[in-house]
Amino acid sequence: MKTYTLSMGASLNYQHPAPGRTARKVIGWDYYYQVWPNRESMVKSIRMQERRTAHPLDWKALVPLTDGEGHGKATAV
Repeated sequence: MKTYTLSMGASLNYQHPAPGRTARKVIGWDYYYQVWPNRESMVKSIRMQERRTAHPLDWKALVPLTDGEGHGKATAV
């Protein structure tokens, strides 16, 4: 997984190479980014975080997760 850090100002105009599989966390005035190999693995990591108490250093997806994403396959009724 690739990681990189940008200042708050630098992150405003930065074009992320893979926004669909990138998440960030904020530490002080810096944004820390991590690029996962695929969106499914990123979603799994973020959903695992959501099972515990929220923490300021949790990853947040650049492209918001959909409601059903990462919760298994939907079944038709």
